[in-house]
Amino acid sequence: MTTKEKIVKQLTDNIKLVKKTEILMGKVEIDGGNKRDMLLAGFSRNLLSHFISISFLIEKELYNSAFALERILFENAVKLRYMYYIMEDSKIEIIYDAESWDKKFPYMSDMTIAIDNFVGIDFFKDIKDKTFKAMCDYTHTGATQIARNFSDIDPTVEANFSDELILDTLKGNKQLLKTAIIVFLESIGLKNNFLNKSDMENFLKY
Repeated sequence: MTTKEKIVKQLTDNIKLVKKTEILMGKVEIDGGNKRDMLLAGFSRNLLSHFISISFLIEKELYNSAFALERILFENAVKLRYMYYIMEDSKIEIIYDAESWDKKFPYMSDMTIAIDNFVGIDFFKDIKDKTFKAMCDYTHTGATQIARNFSDIDPTVEANFSDELILDTLKGNKQLLKTAIIVFLESIGLKNNFLNKSDMENFLKY
């Protein structure tokens, strides 16, 4: 299977994951009085929307636009976990009613370290250290983003992203989505019996 064929397959797999996620999320009812759960639902829906958008843009070969959303996807996943697992109740009250979240969350590096320490893995900090600078560059129209419109061997001005980079990005996005959405499905869905263990096991197979 060529890399391009693997990209097509990965896009198909990602859409299957989206459909499964939407089915499971649709079974879960949110207690409007639980502000932490309400915020988790909002972060989860937002994350899923960005995941769908990136996949669609890559399918249409609009790579610059897709990569501009990578930082937003990652930041959403980090804030989701930090808010739900670590943020104090008093801070939840503040951000729930605030019109602006400026300076309401810690720096990205601090959040990734806190999450990894809480979960007991080295995952988010590793992604942050290796790729966050590039993500920011793509989002804020930096040198890396603009340089992706040129090629050393072709004078044509068009998006220049390798198939390997695209495939790795699609795989990474899928992993990121699953690790974030599982928080919603377990902490609200499974905990409150909207979902069962079989639902969770089936979701993890995607």
